[in-house]
Amino acid sequence: MTAALTQTAAAVSSAARHTARSEAPLHALVLAAGASRRFAGIKALAPINGKPMLQWVIDALSNAGVDSLSIVLGAYAAEISAGINTRGATVVRHEDWSEGLAASLRAGLASVESADAGLLIALADQPDIGIDDYRRLIAAWRAAPDRAAAAAYAHTRGAPCIVPAAFRPALLHLQGDQGARVLLRTLAEVTEVPMDSAARDIDTRDEWQARVDEPPVPSSTQSSEPTTRA
Repeated sequence: MTAALTQTAAAVSSAARHTARSEAPLHALVLAAGASRRFAGIKALAPINGKPMLQWVIDALSNAGVDSLSIVLGAYAAEISAGINTRGATVVRHEDWSEGLAASLRAGLASVESADAGLLIALADQPDIGIDDYRRLIAAWRAAPDRAAAAAYAHTRGAPCIVPAAFRPALLHLQGDQGARVLLRTLAEVTEVPMDSAARDIDTRDEWQARVDEPPVPSSTQSSEPTTRA
């Protein structure tokens, strides 16, 4: 599986150098289909500073400069749909959510209308990522649209990230609980955007309560420049 994914990523990397455009549309995918078993409840609706966790992600992306937005729901789809303001986003009800993160990605990709659109992949449980963080990620990708751009934190790279349209075949090769991070590991070059706010994803009620007890931290306090690394 890893060898096939690496070969696919290498092939599309070459294609991306010829097809990526800095003015290409950008579509955001918010993955919120999981059952949140470690949270023992509907994590996406857990309130933080007065609004649901997922709403923080939707609001930040809606104001960050994306051209379109899809929200992939699975478990608790009806409850989450009723509890959030989608801000005009496309809601994808993914019936096979139990197959894992890769299946949710495929469901989200099917909702992207433009074949040329770059893909910003975001997670529902990273509410600390603010508008400025997403804007820095988008600016870094538009400066080098033939490469993926990813948040860099805790000595790794991962979500949120942006991949050029040419990388869609590689995303479709992911299986099970493999997410975009697996693809990022196979790429020769990735523009890394320092983003401490992405280091926290909330999985348990204890982590949520710890976040609720903290004051909000403005994302604009971080101004590190993006770098390109193999």
